Amino acid sequence: MKTNRKCLDSRPRRSQPVAEPRLDLMESVRVRLLNRWLQGAGLLRRKMHRPGFLAAIIIVSLAATVARVPSALGDEPPKRIVSLNLCTDQLVMMLVGPERIAAVSHMALDPKLSVLADTAADLPIIYGQAEEVYLLKPDLVVSGSFHLSASVGILRRLGVTVEEFPAANSFADICVNVRRMGRLLGVSEKAEALVEALDEKLNQISKERGQRPALAALYYANSYTSGMDTLASEVVELAGFINLASKLGLSGTGELPLEVLVMERPDLVVTGASYSAPALAQEIFSHPALTYLERSTGRAGVEEKFWICGTPFTVEAVQALVSARGQLPARTAFVEGGSTDIAADISGAPQRAKRP
Repeated sequence: MKTNRKCLDSRPRRSQPVAEPRLDLMESVRVRLLNRWLQGAGLLRRKMHRPGFLAAIIIVSLAATVARVPSALGDEPPKRIVSLNLCTDQLVMMLVGPERIAAVSHMALDPKLSVLADTAADLPIIYGQAEEVYLLKPDLVVSGSFHLSASVGILRRLGVTVEEFPAANSFADICVNVRRMGRLLGVSEKAEALVEALDEKLNQISKERGQRPALAALYYANSYTSGMDTLASEVVELAGFINLASKLGLSGTGELPLEVLVMERPDLVVTGASYSAPALAQEIFSHPALTYLERSTGRAGVEEKFWICGTPFTVEAVQALVSARGQLPARTAFVEGGSTDIAADISGAPQRAKRP
């Protein structure tokens, strides 16, 4: 069988560490002042026109400039790493020990979202504010490229080295991010070992999943689904399924009407975890049409912590769907073409009690 080289082919040809300056701990007042200024506080702009105020700002800035020292990234691995994002939290905790981690995001503590919640419980926690990060004196800050742009901008203006990571939309992207994080943290060999282990698991899954056709639908709260060019879709396909949203030509994340879901008759409906409290977003899951569909199809729930972020742990989501696939009937609805009298079947499905 052909070897899966999704991760091996993503290996960069050359890597050069980037040295950026950082700013030693200055007065926290300067950080807060800069924060307000960047947020467009009109009061600060008016004060800068007063005699003596602008001169004071210049003096503080010059003092900060003198205090700058070279970043540790150029010569030795960073020793005070701060992560602002759940996904970078996972990568950092996988690659280095707690003695080198100055803080991770508060989301890393949620066991429903974080695979390494137990590890994060022993680490300092932050909430993404520039002030709290700056006072930790980090020599490297890592974050996602899709949020906390204000904090990232402030930290960079203060001379802190910040590296942003894009969201992974494929396993190849996961490998790219793992290797890049490994280079930044000075543990490239360990990162490469994670990539090779991931490739090995994916190759093993491809040998065990079987080849018979089956159709799966990703169905989230508010009737949302994931189509082409998403990590979730690749997870479904690597488990041996055809993704319904991709089959329908949907790209990215979008709405999948319940009527379409029922008419397409997928062999497996993949849902996320249920909310702990009642929510209108999940009311669709109690619809009689979906109840009917579940009588003739399978339903699997994959824990969000395995694929909410693209990490080597995402292979566990693939394995979960492979296991669900193994429990499907020998001849699936996708092969047989489904029922010809769906309306009659739905009318026989259990109905919800009417409200008084």
